[in-house]
Amino acid sequence: MKLLTIVALLGAFTLVGCQKPVETVQDIRPVRTMTVGALHASSIGEVYSGEVKARHIVPMGFRIGGKINARPINVGDVVNKGQVLATLDPSDVRLTADAARAQFESSKAQLAQAELDYQRGKELLAQKFISQAEVDKRFTLLTAARQTFEQARSQSQLAQNQSNYAQLIADQSGIVTATLAEPGSVVAAGQAVLQLAKDGDREAVIDVPENKVKAWREGQKVTVSLWAGEQSDFEGVIREVAPAADALTRTYRVKVTLPKSDNIKLGMTLQVKQQADQKEILAGVSLPLPALFGKEQAQRVWLVSNIKGEQGVVKSIPVSIVGVAGSTVKVSGVQAGQVVVTAGANLLREGQQVRVLAGASHD
Repeated sequence: MKLLTIVALLGAFTLVGCQKPVETVQDIRPVRTMTVGALHASSIGEVYSGEVKARHIVPMGFRIGGKINARPINVGDVVNKGQVLATLDPSDVRLTADAARAQFESSKAQLAQAELDYQRGKELLAQKFISQAEVDKRFTLLTAARQTFEQARSQSQLAQNQSNYAQLIADQSGIVTATLAEPGSVVAAGQAVLQLAKDGDREAVIDVPENKVKAWREGQKVTVSLWAGEQSDFEGVIREVAPAADALTRTYRVKVTLPKSDNIKLGMTLQVKQQADQKEILAGVSLPLPALFGKEQAQRVWLVSNIKGEQGVVKSIPVSIVGVAGSTVKVSGVQAGQVVVTAGANLLREGQQVRVLAGASHD
């Protein structure tokens, strides 16, 4: 009996010794992630449409009134400094100039006669043929003739200038952006005939609603995207924010200085987008709602670090909620370049190894 018991025990020890050691299987959970990157900056800030305009647009008009005789310039024409833009009927101004010139020549002759009479009077006074009173009278007439001559000369120069004003001449090179009067029209002095966009700086012009205008500041950098052409993104600087809203649209006009480029042409349609600095980026990172876990006032997210291949280790960090929009939430506390778990946050534990699923978002 004792022998059978000993044999049974030896058999049991033999079976236990032959079994393989139990291997511990590590729990590696698959997760979806997103990488917080510079592209988050593009999702921050408002985007507004506008157009390219010249910084200096000048209404061009005649300095005298009259009937437009010709206007060889049309919208879109490129003009050079000194080029004739339009002309008035020269008949009236030419007659006025001729009359003023004739008056000038008449006063010139009268002045010469008065000078001669005065010189003769002084000679006759020396010979005792006339009195001093007669000489004084001739001197007075000479003085009046001189004043009349100066007045006539000024009138002649003015009439000549007005004759030249019958031609509307470009004072700078530029592009005609609008025509406001046609040949045959009678215009008053100073009335605009056309608009000239002068060569030089170009700017983007947009209209911002009053509830957003506080975010736009002079000197702030923005990103400008043209709808046409290659390499259509440029960096601009806000030059001016209108101090008052438009009476009709109730929007504020914002002007953005653009860099010099052959790709930027007048009238092009564009979009202006605010640029966010690093603090603004971190304050507005958008994450899916499932990325958050924890209590209401102590929300956290999982970061994946030590990534080798498709595996990494998770670590939780606290975040602050900035705002919620639909199925996304904006949080602060996440830095650019960090990898955030976007699904399965409630099933993870601190320091757990995870496997990043293919197709995870890397924004």
